[in-house]
Amino acid sequence: MIQALCRFLLHLFFSTIRVHNAERIPKSGAVLIVANHHSGLVDPAVLIATLPRVPRFLAKAVLWNLKYLPLRPLLSSANAIPVHRVKDGGGDNDSMFSATHDALVAGDAIALFGEGVSHDMPGLLDLKTGAARIALGVDGPVSIVPVGLMYDDRARYRSHVNVYVGDVIDIVGSRGGDHDRDAVVSLTSTITEGLEAVAPSWETWRQYDDARIAARLTVAARPDLAYGQVLTTLNNAIDEQRDDAAVMCAAVERFEDEVDRIGIDLDVVVDEPREDLEVINRRSLIESLLWWPIVMIGRALNIVPFVAVRTAAKRQQLNFRATFKILLGLVLYPIWWIALGIVVGWLTVPLIGIVVAIVAPPLGYLSARVNGRLRHVRNRLTVEAFREIDPEASSALVAQRSAVVDATERILGAG
Repeated sequence: MIQALCRFLLHLFFSTIRVHNAERIPKSGAVLIVANHHSGLVDPAVLIATLPRVPRFLAKAVLWNLKYLPLRPLLSSANAIPVHRVKDGGGDNDSMFSATHDALVAGDAIALFGEGVSHDMPGLLDLKTGAARIALGVDGPVSIVPVGLMYDDRARYRSHVNVYVGDVIDIVGSRGGDHDRDAVVSLTSTITEGLEAVAPSWETWRQYDDARIAARLTVAARPDLAYGQVLTTLNNAIDEQRDDAAVMCAAVERFEDEVDRIGIDLDVVVDEPREDLEVINRRSLIESLLWWPIVMIGRALNIVPFVAVRTAAKRQQLNFRATFKILLGLVLYPIWWIALGIVVGWLTVPLIGIVVAIVAPPLGYLSARVNGRLRHVRNRLTVEAFREIDPEASSALVAQRSAVVDATERILGAG
């Protein structure tokens, strides 16, 4: 039930969710999943929706407070284990450790976020020792699985998510083993290394932006490549402070300078037309003309809740915006559809109001799904027109773009 719900909500919010190396997760036995935490309640929803085993989660105890009453059914469905953090006014965590040990001994899968808190930073915070203490305190074997969640834009509607399952860390714990400080520190270091290999580890937003632009340009030129895999490879290269990564970042910044000098939008030039542009444009143009009325109608019927959710979400911290959009959308959109149907029915006839209320949701969904494709076509046509208007500037831009792609491909080849 909880898995189906998470898959449904995430399908509505994200454009694509791809899972890599899911087969690494053991099909049975004690499994402790350790993931990064960049997007509030969306992170556990992604893990529940995508992993082959539905894990139980550790969740801060304050989520059981009356303030978060709407989340109570979700916490119960996920069979979450409360964590009484000192910063939240809680006491010791003996009950939490006892519950997790019992669950792992029984062969359950448990998931936690190693950083201990959802945050706005581009990379990883220092991992807490909780994962190591839980694993070492289990009387028997435990498989620790690092899982990286890579969002290309964690707060943007219809963005992309890649889930990377890292190499399994197999250990054998023992009762009281979590009190061995040296063992805890050593295992925490091992888990950190495993998570850094699959999770975002950018030190600055500038590094993240450079890698994201390079990945977009490269995938546009090389459709056979997967965006998420390219982004992760660049992440690792930058994290290792490799010379070829520095060259790539410098090439991206020169490309951005050229885009700014010309005065064209970056999102437009990222889709450079390939040799088959003319054929693609004819077909895509026909598709665009057919889809355009549906997109416009769907957008018009849903513009009010869309703008309201987006505006309200901007006031939230970056790591909570996607969660906020989903939760607020679950309330505002149905209310709007009902209100719209009532108003239209009152202004015309009840039957038309009912029809509007029924068609507004699917048309809004189709509008969101197709809008990206239409934007892609518009960008290609704009670039082609720009080539005709200013061929010299276009050639300079193509040269800078090629430099970025070449630098990125060298990293991919070395990786």
